[in-house]
Amino acid sequence: MTVRDVYVRVEQRGLSPERIAERYNLDIADVYEALAYYHNNPDEMKQVEKRHERAGEEAKRRSSLEPPEH
Repeated sequence: MTVRDVYVRVEQRGLSPERIAERYNLDIADVYEALAYYHNNPDEMKQVEKRHERAGEEAKRRSSLEPPEH
């Protein structure tokens, strides 16, 4: 579970920090620490988001069901 994973689950999916801690067997303090880290390091987190987006685009490109062009 990454800092980004915690952020997405809490702030984008609406799960409570307590639920994240329970579901993933984490200490509640670690969940709040991850959220604080995300917000205290915006430049780093923007880079992480860009890498995540690029990886998703690459995975989508590689998993295309269309045959390659000849």
